[in-house]
Amino acid sequence: MSNKRSFIYFILTGFYAALLMFVLLLPGDSLPVHKVFSVDKFWHILTYFILTLALIFSFREGNWQRWFNRRWSLIIALIHGGVSEILQGFSPGRSSGLDDWIANCIGIGLALLLLNIFPKFFEKKTDGSYTIDN
Repeated sequence: MSNKRSFIYFILTGFYAALLMFVLLLPGDSLPVHKVFSVDKFWHILTYFILTLALIFSFREGNWQRWFNRRWSLIIALIHGGVSEILQGFSPGRSSGLDDWIANCIGIGLALLLLNIFPKFFEKKTDGSYTIDN
């Protein structure tokens, strides 16, 4: 059952990552006004927070070791964020910027921080059950 659940989580996470890339590359009507913190940055943080949590849950389902889970969730989310920012530079009406990538990294970092604060929520017991209490 765990392999089937793992496969479903990976498919859903892949779908979310592809949908996120599609939405980020849609042509924009005008260039956003760059501010230190704006609604645009909030959405960058939120979307990459969700992507990283989805990756963590996907790896959690597949009997992966904890370090492997965190490392690959981080690497995949960072690559996705970097590639999306690079490709936005080629999309009409969009701009790419280091500040957007930093906002992506903040979302990724917040998800990993949450993982470190509440590790039992993200980990599975050896018998395959999920619980916050040991």
